[in-house]
Amino acid sequence: MLNIHPFRRVTQIFGVLITNAYLVVAFRCSIYTGAFKSVCLPFLYCHSCPSAGFACPIGVMQHYSAIHRFPFFLVGHLMLIGVLVGRMVCGWVCPVGLAQELLYKIKSPKIKLPKELWVLPFIMLIVFAIILPYITTEHWFSKLCPVGMVVAGIPWVVWNPVNPITGEPTILPGTVGWLFLLKIFILIVVLVLVVISKRPFCKYICPLGLFWGFFNRASIMKLEVLPTCTKCDTCNDICPEGIVVYEEPNSGECVRCMECLKCQHVKLVNTLGREKSEPGPEVKTEGKA
Repeated sequence: MLNIHPFRRVTQIFGVLITNAYLVVAFRCSIYTGAFKSVCLPFLYCHSCPSAGFACPIGVMQHYSAIHRFPFFLVGHLMLIGVLVGRMVCGWVCPVGLAQELLYKIKSPKIKLPKELWVLPFIMLIVFAIILPYITTEHWFSKLCPVGMVVAGIPWVVWNPVNPITGEPTILPGTVGWLFLLKIFILIVVLVLVVISKRPFCKYICPLGLFWGFFNRASIMKLEVLPTCTKCDTCNDICPEGIVVYEEPNSGECVRCMECLKCQHVKLVNTLGREKSEPGPEVKTEGKA
């Protein structure tokens, strides 16, 4: 069995550190607006986080939609990652994925959310990240995003430092209203769901996960279940997304965390230049081993 879990935790923590690299904010009391803020990290994060040194790709997408331009470089950047590794960034670097996996470990009743919710990420991407910003010039996904609330909204309101340049508080009196309360409610709902179900933010909210999910079946790196699989459910039990791996190893929901490689019947393959082989024997169906 291949145990990559410790190494994956290291890369996920690196993702947390690189997104929170702007420590100078403690002295300047304002967000970083330098050259790196135009560089997108390949996972969801909030541009307005006090310690954020880079840009969120969904935030950039909304910006281009609001100014009625197509983000060619952004889309090309995301497509390149998708073609190479599918949704691997979600499973190996994204801080939101790490937070969900840790919160799910809290002892509580666990549920499996209905499959009918598959339409939600399409709404998040098409409506809130593209159409509404195009019509209103407002970044509606960012306005309601629970991740932005955790790393940006709440920290700024609680801290509310005096800007040394303007001499005024960052959050002016009377500017925290109904929208802030609505975002608090959304955050509470999402946090409850994260504790009782496997990575619901990735499955039903994140537009990036939806985008890269389309590439899982076409990416160079793929998962393959060997014909010797006995459906022992080892891979399914440890999958943070709750996927039935032996039925759909390259599902759009798969975050390529590779935890399922602990089962000797699942392997990672490089399809680049690989000749198409004849179908192997059918997977055994004797039941659990």
